[in-house]
Amino acid sequence: MQRLARYTTQCIDFQNHPSLLPVSFQEPPEPTVVPSVKWLLTVYSQDILTRLDDTKARITSTYGSILKLDSTRKITKKLAGTAKGTAMWLTSVGNELGQVLVSVLTAQEGAGLDLMADGLVKRYQQAGVDPPAVLYIDCGCCTDAGPDETKLKARFSRWPDILVRLDIWHFMRRIALGCTTDAHQLYPIFMSRLSACIFEWDAADVALLRRAKQNMLIS
Repeated sequence: MQRLARYTTQCIDFQNHPSLLPVSFQEPPEPTVVPSVKWLLTVYSQDILTRLDDTKARITSTYGSILKLDSTRKITKKLAGTAKGTAMWLTSVGNELGQVLVSVLTAQEGAGLDLMADGLVKRYQQAGVDPPAVLYIDCGCCTDAGPDETKLKARFSRWPDILVRLDIWHFMRRIALGCTTDAHQLYPIFMSRLSACIFEWDAADVALLRRAKQNMLIS
């Protein structure tokens, strides 16, 4: 469109200039047909299918010794089309490097996690990888399902030595819940002070960070 507008503008300038002979211009070329959205989505889907085995291999080859299980409703609210309203919770398991091991969509929180847990345990066993040492969760760490185990630990019963603990962020949220809400203007300050009481910067890591930043600025 920009080239066509430039061409017609130049033609008008030539036409406005005085000339002994009538000025004629060549018609601009026909615009290129742009593929439709449906065609682009089809090509993109076919490209994904060609890499499906490689994608599955990469996802199922991710492990970790420290896992974190968390559920959220923010992702399911973004579902559109025929998938809208089919799921209420997204539960994901990540490792200490921030990599996602598995994610499942469920109609309610907690439902369907037994199959996810069995599949995760089986993945570790088939790969010959040592079971994780700790599993951090967002809730249910203290709900008794028996005399010595929680509901979530019962799901991972084939990992008898795994420790199930409450995630530190949700621990902080529980403390803040008794003081104020996240809509309060002092809530961020309170959480910042609470974080400073729990976490401590490693002096060696801070020194390395400063040195790397200085080298980057010098170069």
